[in-house]
Amino acid sequence: MTTDPTFKVAISRYALDRKIPPGDPFWHDLTGSYDNRIVTSYDLAGAIWNGHPFATWHRNHWRDASNYEAGQHIALDFDTEDHRSTLPELTADKFIAKHGAMIYTTMSHTPEAPRARAVFLLDTPILQPANYVLASQALLWLFGTADRQCKDSCRGWYGSKSCDFEMLDHVLPLETVKHLIQQYQQTGQREKRRVMTTWAGHTDQAEVADALRKIPAWSIEYDEWVGVLMALHREYGDAGLPLAVQWGDGADGEIERKWRSFRPTGNTTGAVGLGSVFLLAQRFGWTRGAIN
Repeated sequence: MTTDPTFKVAISRYALDRKIPPGDPFWHDLTGSYDNRIVTSYDLAGAIWNGHPFATWHRNHWRDASNYEAGQHIALDFDTEDHRSTLPELTADKFIAKHGAMIYTTMSHTPEAPRARAVFLLDTPILQPANYVLASQALLWLFGTADRQCKDSCRGWYGSKSCDFEMLDHVLPLETVKHLIQQYQQTGQREKRRVMTTWAGHTDQAEVADALRKIPAWSIEYDEWVGVLMALHREYGDAGLPLAVQWGDGADGEIERKWRSFRPTGNTTGAVGLGSVFLLAQRFGWTRGAIN
């Protein structure tokens, strides 16, 4: 007699029929409502269909990166609002058809503007939050039309009451994820070298400012945020501080304090330069020569 495989997924005690707006006091209750559970794929599907949000395992029920314990699912959002975000189109994708656990229409979906979420369940949980983020980034790299913001280790995913559902019931091997990560990193390094070479010695501040407008300061990793500041400091010295403050959107005095912590002579190793800024901007759709 065989038993269904089980997975570590945290599921909220709340069943929701709408998204919670930013700043709503209910966010506090929702963030602390996640119970670490061991579930089958059909358990998770039932929770989603009934409107329960889900997330990775966290200590003390509290969904926060510092409380991360384990992640055994990766989800991707497809929000292009055209045929690429429909269940038939996603089900036909070879990788999803082979490794996907389920696909469902999200709360924001309408027949005129389709949106969907693909969920992958791993055969082995990921125990380090940095590795979970890397795994998510590798799958986002594989699927160019997925929402690139959906990669943090503590993200909560909404359920979707009475949504359209496609149950695939496959498991994604962690070894396959590791192979994807390797490909993703190799491709990223090649692209980084290409961009660095292309932009070597480029100091046009208007074009840099245009690239920065494409980079959402609050939607990138902290080390990427610091890297942008370092690149501006290295290239322009104190003359670049107003540009950094305008873009960085930090708390009062935060960017100035970070700025003063950089070497007075700049980042002399050259590890972080304007090429890093342009590479990051390209990730968010910026193209050279299209100054707004």
